[in-house]
Amino acid sequence: MDDVSPKAVATQFGIAATLSFSALALPFVPEMILAYAGYRYLRHFTYGWRTWRAPARIPLHLGRRGYRDATTRRRGDATWPVGLAATGQVWLRREDLVQGLSVFSEGPAWHTEIAANLVFGACLNRMGAIIVQSADADMMTDQLAEVARPFGRDGEIRAIDFQQAPRPPLLITTATLADAIADLRLGPEASAVNRALLPIIDMLASRYRKSSLDLYQALTDETAFKRLLSGEYEIARKNVSADTASLADGAAFRAVLKPLKEIPKDQRETGRKALVAHAGELAALTSMSLTSGLDLKKALLAGGLVCIRPSSPLTTALVIARCTEALASMAPGQAAHTLVHIVYPDVLSGVSAQRFREAAAKAGAIGSLAHSARPAHHVRKAIRKGGALRIHSRKAKGGIVPLRGKFVSTVKDCPFILDIGLPNAPETTNSGTDAYASVS
Repeated sequence: MDDVSPKAVATQFGIAATLSFSALALPFVPEMILAYAGYRYLRHFTYGWRTWRAPARIPLHLGRRGYRDATTRRRGDATWPVGLAATGQVWLRREDLVQGLSVFSEGPAWHTEIAANLVFGACLNRMGAIIVQSADADMMTDQLAEVARPFGRDGEIRAIDFQQAPRPPLLITTATLADAIADLRLGPEASAVNRALLPIIDMLASRYRKSSLDLYQALTDETAFKRLLSGEYEIARKNVSADTASLADGAAFRAVLKPLKEIPKDQRETGRKALVAHAGELAALTSMSLTSGLDLKKALLAGGLVCIRPSSPLTTALVIARCTEALASMAPGQAAHTLVHIVYPDVLSGVSAQRFREAAAKAGAIGSLAHSARPAHHVRKAIRKGGALRIHSRKAKGGIVPLRGKFVSTVKDCPFILDIGLPNAPETTNSGTDAYASVS
């Protein structure tokens, strides 16, 4: 891909001509240098003269005027602006972004700018977007509304703030809960106990019409846990035993209890203690429900704009697990008009990031993950093979350079490394719209 300016190409041609004249005494060398320089110059004149201002791919609106992409020899079909380089606007195709986007920065404001830029691209392409922001950041709904307003989509934005107990709650499943607990790095013992305990909770919640999240806290209590292992439990102020229950109920209870009893005693107790720390939060979690609420899969298929702010590492893990489940349940290409961007915290295991990336690619969605500038070792190890596009914020004395970063593409037919700038993320007034209008 030729992304240098015409002046630079002319300079290189002059240098090659000088070298050829200085090597006149050597047979065939001057001719070969001049022939190669002429080929490079003519090639640039044919393709580069019209493409050097778009160093990635030629935008669709320029392709209609006859511009061609130097990387594919065809008319431009890029529809996604990703930033501004010294040579002009940088555009990519949706298919490029589906291969995975990773953002690395310490500045929370930088992550806000990236999210706003992605929502702008989603609006420009008439796509839906789900933004899972950091639990420590301010709610981004107002900024995203400013981005979507020029497209008439500011009324579509739906805010789910787990710090404010949203209504309706987010619908999750027991599989979501199992994946989230495993993602919290509580240890293999906690994961084993959690997997064995959830079927018991499901059975009791269904039989007695109780909340599974409430039962989770009740059954991880030390006394209740010991009684459960002996085949007894107390629910609705009634003591129930597998020996005194009906034949069918007793057999079903023993069968579902067997995996928990097979875990060695010391590992079982270690796992229970690790789960107790989060059981209280689960019981008090009114922002999620196992029975009814907002289904993220339907939100993805509807193509709306959703902004989610978790309240803790646990709720972040639950949201990521639910997004992954929704994408994994779709047919290949079914989520082709959807973007999901997640600010991924280092406290999670990194396995969920890898699963999310795979599910998004399978469903045809644009999966984007934002990390700290230097992710934790376990996260870096999990994501090292994911994402063909990476954006790194640029550091300077005194901290992060606002709006500036390095864009690295390893897309097969479009590799490049560019210093880019991002449009200013709008404030909560209409004044920020002009920054994005300049990109279109």
